Amino acid sequence: MGHDVAELDAHDFPSELVSCRERHTLHYPNLPGTRASPSPRCLFWEVFLNMHRNRHYLLPLLIFAGICPGQNPTAGKFFIVGMGTAPDLMTIRAQNTIARADVLLAEEGAIPLLWPKLAAGKEVWEYPHSLRKFYGAKPESLADPKQHAEARQLEQVRRNLTAKIVAAVKAGKTVANLQSGDPMMYGMTLFLELLPPGIPTEIVPGVGAFQAASAALKRSPPYGYDTNAVILTMDDWPGRVDTNEKLMAGGSTLVFYTMNLDYPRLFGSLKRHYAADTPVAIVCDAGDPARERVIRSTVSRFLAEVDFKALPVNRHLLFVGKFLEVGQKRKDFTPQITDPEKPH
Repeated sequence: MGHDVAELDAHDFPSELVSCRERHTLHYPNLPGTRASPSPRCLFWEVFLNMHRNRHYLLPLLIFAGICPGQNPTAGKFFIVGMGTAPDLMTIRAQNTIARADVLLAEEGAIPLLWPKLAAGKEVWEYPHSLRKFYGAKPESLADPKQHAEARQLEQVRRNLTAKIVAAVKAGKTVANLQSGDPMMYGMTLFLELLPPGIPTEIVPGVGAFQAASAALKRSPPYGYDTNAVILTMDDWPGRVDTNEKLMAGGSTLVFYTMNLDYPRLFGSLKRHYAADTPVAIVCDAGDPARERVIRSTVSRFLAEVDFKALPVNRHLLFVGKFLEVGQKRKDFTPQITDPEKPH
């Protein structure tokens, strides 16, 4: 309509409203000055006019209430939720997200093992640990028949799961994918790439193994006496360009996520680039107060004194670097504080 409410006249509203206003000075029969009780239809148009007249005041209230015009209060959403490395490291945001979720999604066996109480009264979906295997590869390019068949199967699993998530979100449901630690560090984030752009998504960060393990070591990895870089990496795999051998050339602090880590090969490379007495540490079950433990050694002694084959699979990190001993001491540090009011 475009004009201010003061300019509205009888042409802007149905004739029924005009006649109502002519017949009734007030629409409340129990108050002085009332001529008659209005009909329900008259009341409707009177309320409509009052709302239009006060629309500039109503809109902020609607926005504050979360029902701004154009919004769907029942819209669904897909979450990836970082669960931390231990139950008591789950964030409040993660708890709140799970509480309002209709569907919980996780790797096979994870919910019964790690978060059984959180699934009460909720629908639970699972996906295989190998879900991202062959992700990004074209099945027809694989010469091995078994690999070709597996790639096709996993591609279909991903497609079906994505379709289920889309259908649930469009139906107004909240789907929460629960992942240990922080999902943005070697987590299963391919859903964010497979879901169509119109599906709302959100990541709830978690306390990851790197942060929890650093806390267990009681040292800050970025401080390395004469280094500042921290490289988070894993074992080499076929086709990788930034191999660990290349990453070691700068002498930076290294943190290895140890999935399928070949320790003899790795320490063979470390001995070529790091001093023999460079400290190393293994942190198992980081953040878990009942199971967490730290194993310390050096580049030269590790293979001889650490039973690496007995380490808990996928539940330990390897740290390599001077920071383990020197702490925050720096080679180039000289006091330069001239203004005590300015913190450094």
